[in-house]
Order: sequence, then C-alpha cells, then structure tokens
Amino acid sequence: MTKNILLAAAALSAMAFAGAASAHTLTYRTAASPNINGSAPGGATGGTGGATLPYKLAVESTVTTPTSAIFELAATLSAGSTFPSGNNFIQIDLNNGSFASGLTSATVAAPGCTVVLSSGGASGSTTARFLVSSAGAGCNIANLDLPVTPGATGSTVVTTTLTTEAGSPIDPDGTNTTTAPNQEQLAIVTRPSAFNAFINGVIGQGALDDTYATLTVTPVYTTFKVGTPGHANATETATVGQLGTIGIAVDTTAYRDLAKNLVDVADVQSASIVTVGNFSAFNGTGGSATLGGAAGTFNTAATQVTHTAAGGSALLGTLVETGTTVAAPDAFIVTRETTAVAIPTSDYRSTVTYQLNPTFYVENETAQGDLERIGRDGTNVVFPWLNDETVSGQSGTTNRIRLGNTGTAATGPVYAEVLNQTGSVSRAPVQIAPNIPANGEVRISTASLTAALGAFGRGDVRISVEAPPANITARRYLQTANGGITELSNGTVASEQTPADSADVE
Repeated sequence: MTKNILLAAAALSAMAFAGAASAHTLTYRTAASPNINGSAPGGATGGTGGATLPYKLAVESTVTTPTSAIFELAATLSAGSTFPSGNNFIQIDLNNGSFASGLTSATVAAPGCTVVLSSGGASGSTTARFLVSSAGAGCNIANLDLPVTPGATGSTVVTTTLTTEAGSPIDPDGTNTTTAPNQEQLAIVTRPSAFNAFINGVIGQGALDDTYATLTVTPVYTTFKVGTPGHANATETATVGQLGTIGIAVDTTAYRDLAKNLVDVADVQSASIVTVGNFSAFNGTGGSATLGGAAGTFNTAATQVTHTAAGGSALLGTLVETGTTVAAPDAFIVTRETTAVAIPTSDYRSTVTYQLNPTFYVENETAQGDLERIGRDGTNVVFPWLNDETVSGQSGTTNRIRLGNTGTAATGPVYAEVLNQTGSVSRAPVQIAPNIPANGEVRISTASLTAALGAFGRGDVRISVEAPPANITARRYLQTANGGITELSNGTVASEQTPADSADVE
C-alpha cells in the first residue's frame, strides 16, 4: 500500500511539473551552427541553446579525417520547468549514426543535478540512458557532448526522451505527432550532394529555340529553319544551333569532412563530356560541336563527340560554378559543315564524368541528360484512339492506316509515336518505314504498330512523314471480323485533321 501511494505522489509531481508549457527543446548549444568539437560539457558555451541547422557533410566525402566529431547539444526544458526532485532519466538515441567512442557520465552535464551513465553508450552503439538526480534546485538543462560517426547517406538524427524514474513523461506538450510528447529530435548531419552536373535541353532554358532542318531549301534539309517556329535567337542561324547547356554546380556551403573544411570548386580536378548522336553534318570542314566555345573531338563514325576539361583549362573554369544550381552553364552548339550536307534527324545525350580530389572524395562522379533533339520539317497526322494487337484481338477488329504520296519523288522516313497510352511504353518516335515511294503508299496495321511501338494498349498515334503536307494523304479505317470496313476521322477535336502546313517532325 505504501508503495502505491509513493508512486501516485510521484505521478502527481510530474503532472504538476509539466503544466501547460511546451515540451523541452533539443538544439546546438551556441548560435553558431553547427557547434562541434568545442567546449567541455557545461562550459562557457552551454546553457541557452542555439541554432538547429544540421552539419552539411558532402555525400561524396570519404570522411577519412576525422571519421567522427563531438556534437555539442542542449536538451533544454521549457520556461519555468525543472527536472522533478528525485531520480529521472534522459535517453539518447541515434538514427543513421553511431557513438564513435564509449560514453561516460561526463558526456551529459546538467547544472544543479548529478548525472550518471545508467545503460548503453558503448562504442558503435546507438542508445544510451543517463540517470539525472535532482534536488529540485532549478536544474532545467542537460548539455550533451556526443561523439558521433554519421551514416554514409541521409540525415543523422538525435532523439532525447525525458522520464521520471517511475516512467512518467517529463515536460510533455501533448501535441507532438512525430515522436512521443516528451521526446525531441534534431538532425545533426545531412549528406547533400555537393557536386551536381546539370544538362539542360529544354527549349527556352538550355536550348534556345526549336531546331530542325527545313524542306524549303535545295537540297532539302541542308539548313535549319529560321523564324517561328524555328530559330529566332541571334545565337542561332541557318547553320548553327544550340542544343542545350551543361555545367557542374559546387555547393561551397557544404563541408568535405568533419573538421569544418568547406567544399571548394578546385576540388573538381577534371571532367570529360561525351555526347552521342548523329554528327555526320557537323564533323567536316567548317563544322563543329563546341561546349563553352571549346571544340570537341569526333569519333570516326561521327556518332559521338568528346570534350575534355583538364585542371586549369578554360573549359573547366567555366564548366564548374559555385552554388547549388548552375547560373551560367556552358552552351553546347553544333555548326553545319561549309559544304551543304543534309542535317539528320537525331537525339543527343550527354554524359558528364568528373574527377574529384581523391584525398577527400569518391574520385569519379557521373551524370547523364538529354540535349535538344534535331528534327526535320514534315507532315504530322494524329490518329485518335488506336488499339494495340492484344486489345484489337479482344474486339475482333483491326485498325489500318494508309499513307499516300502524290509527289514524283520519294519522301523521307516515316515515324510513329504513341501519345497518352494506357500501356507502359516509350513516347519516343520510332521509324516505321524508310519512305513513301513516289506515287506510292505505305500501309500500317495494328500488328505492325504494336511491333514498332510495343504493347501500348489504347492511345492516340502520331504519324510523322518527312515530306511537304501537300503531297501526303492519310486515311484510317476499321476492319471488322466479318470483313466490314469503316473509315474514321483523323486529327484532333478542334481541327478534325492536322492543318496542312509544315511542322516539326519530333
């Protein structure tokens, strides 16, 4: 009976202590953030709590020297609150990190209280519990000096939990939904990427305007279209196009180690940029593919171009910039050869591999991204609501498309692209015929579309022909199981048929 009364009294004491105040806080001990490897527990910097920003340790860092640091934190009770008279506990838990060395009773200092390590706290462990004995003389803060080895990725988080010896919460707020009401959490280390390559081929951002070869010259496709909807920026001409921009951003507010050494742009020691695509119109006399004004080296097949940025080179100096984003990235520009040659349709993709100082970082980093695609003038027709072969077989009907060429010369290639499909297939255009013969036709079936595009389910299919629209006819019809044929309308609801004008073959 006596024991029950004592426990009830302890619970009443805790309830009176908690009051309506908010819960304790967990912060760095000084306003300077992060506060690591500084004063001893309870020293001059302890007592008030400070900033809560975590230590930004670059994820590329090998953190070899040192591998850990002492983080100075303060678990501060809310205004007017103190540890209840008697024995209490403060439990410390680490997430995505571990104690770099064994904790001792001196790891936690609570002015006005006596602190003893109760359990846990071994080197390499993640949990420790300390007994805090209070005489009720205004003890309202616990200063923590935690030796921590952070995780290799993600955030390292410290959680403090305050309870009486009887297990009652100390200083709860009752509103904390992410942890228990008497717990507080603080992210002491984050692992952001301090080095990021940016490859941008978006029109109006990395690329300036639509880039495609035009039909309105002789020979056809030997120049880029100038004027809406083609090149309209002074940087681009009939023979010059900017396909995107490339740069490496270095976050110099991040640290490369736990000794407070900041990341530096000079930590990027070299870079190699390899861009693949069809460069057959740019690798001859007068032609080029430049990055930041530096000429690239073509391979013998003209299927890729390489730019090398060595330490101290002008290209590396402009490629690497301070900041979390690239403010003035280098432009990737292609220039057609002096002698008029046909500019091919092609996708272009860049891979940036850069070397970091191996003393501090993982040595090589790689990033990939698409530049702008070069297309050609041509004719686009949208065929709504087509089915792939599986869906068509379920209904017993098949879609057929007939493309006609009334011109006296063969067209260029014919492409198909599925839009808003229900299946999970690529949106990239696929060549389905090398051309439409002069005064000839190309017939497309449900089976041939499925073979080219994949199992797209249902979707709208765009057919693109590299030829003037005046020479192209396009009709779709539906053939039922009993041989009946129904002709269907093409195009969009607004136009019913794509207007007969030149458009970019995407």
